[in-house]
Amino acid sequence: MTDTIRSFAAISLPENLKSKLEQYLLELKQIAPKVKWVRSESIHITLKFLGEQKSDLVDKVSMRLMAVPDSFSGISLSTGHFGAFPGEKRPRVFWLGINSTQMEKLLQLQRWVENELQVLGFEKEKRRFSPHLTLGRVKHPDDFSRLWKYAGENPFPELSFNVEEFYLMRSILKPTGAVYRPLQKYSLQG
Repeated sequence: MTDTIRSFAAISLPENLKSKLEQYLLELKQIAPKVKWVRSESIHITLKFLGEQKSDLVDKVSMRLMAVPDSFSGISLSTGHFGAFPGEKRPRVFWLGINSTQMEKLLQLQRWVENELQVLGFEKEKRRFSPHLTLGRVKHPDDFSRLWKYAGENPFPELSFNVEEFYLMRSILKPTGAVYRPLQKYSLQG
């Protein structure tokens, strides 16, 4: 049996933002208890999901991403509005958007990751990159009108943060939810 690793490239969040998200998620859980809400320590911005891969390929990914250019330093982001994929009427995923005056730089970083990993055989994502923070997943359809009303009347505050690094993360699936462990850190400090 070959050893495999489930992994993804992602931007992690600062602790103060995770703490605010934890408080907000407690409120959302009260309003929509049937949603599988994400633990605040697990929230991140996914740049590229790699799925289950052989460990030697994950090692190649880790090495390939070491060549991150200096041009991505200084990305400043902020939290945005509450939303859902595919939309409000039949949500499958609830999220907070990401805003930035430097959105193009974030998009370039994501495209760079895509291009670097395409060389190793990973298919480019067909959907347009939409940076967001996944807050919860809908397992069973429900009426979420109270949740939408609450989110509209109590928006998550716009909090800014600087992106100083991104990570290659390992995802370990457990009955209580996925647990993420960093495999490699890549500095964006220039």
